[in-house]
Amino acid sequence: MRDLNDILVFVNVIEAGSFSAAAERLGLPKSNISRKVSRLENELGIRLIERTTRTLHLTEAGRMYFDHAVRIKDELDYAEASISQMKGTPRGLIRVAASVTVGQQIIKPELSGFMRKYPDIRIDLELSNRRVDIVSEGIDLAIRVGELKDSSLVAKYLGTARLLLYASPEYLAGHAAVETPGNLLDHSCLHMSAVGSKAIWRLNSGSQQEIIEIEPILSVEDFDAIADAALGGLGVALLPHYIGDSLVTKGLLKPVLPGWEMESKRFYAVYPSHRGATPKLRVFLEYFYERIKTRLG
Repeated sequence: MRDLNDILVFVNVIEAGSFSAAAERLGLPKSNISRKVSRLENELGIRLIERTTRTLHLTEAGRMYFDHAVRIKDELDYAEASISQMKGTPRGLIRVAASVTVGQQIIKPELSGFMRKYPDIRIDLELSNRRVDIVSEGIDLAIRVGELKDSSLVAKYLGTARLLLYASPEYLAGHAAVETPGNLLDHSCLHMSAVGSKAIWRLNSGSQQEIIEIEPILSVEDFDAIADAALGGLGVALLPHYIGDSLVTKGLLKPVLPGWEMESKRFYAVYPSHRGATPKLRVFLEYFYERIKTRLG
């Protein structure tokens, strides 16, 4: 019978991305980690990981084995968490993934309060604009925008972000008025986008729609950076309402083209179905659900 510890070490190596990172995560010497994975491969009679000096990649057999092994690890985590619930104390590690903006604007402000309330829970927060593979990367929960495509995941609706136009008072005072969407073509525009994507603003007002292909003076995949540029008077920015409206309240930005906005973005908390019942994730969802809904308005 396979040594379960070897299987769990293998899963941790893949989730952590390297033998060194897995060793640090598990508190074991790197040599022990390597030996356990090698022993597992020898017992299976097939190579699971292709190793180089800097990277590792799953073989086809390794991918298949990992997909099953990670479920074993999840079930063990759930079993331990259930025992913790019986003891009355949620505990353990929660791995959370979100975009940089969502992490900075929505999760981070509430994080310290949660961790004070649940001191036995540890948080591994990955802020990145790439779309993580929740299952293969061992993510417990991700905050995502848009409809769910993977039927093996659960999506809990959190709220909707409106995308509106803003600019600084200084910028607006020094430039021609923006009275129609078409006027934007004569203005400096600040655009949040991935590298290489087209800068197209589809603005809606009731039943009307205007499609404007702008030539932004700044494109960056981070709404916080766009907001900073707008505050610096660089141009007209398209921002989520939860960023822009707070800056309007402070008198730092002004709305541009009130009544016009881009298609709203729906936010979801996404997680594997079997993890949603674990005590640690349940209290995380309960704590953040109302706070995120309030933030999104």
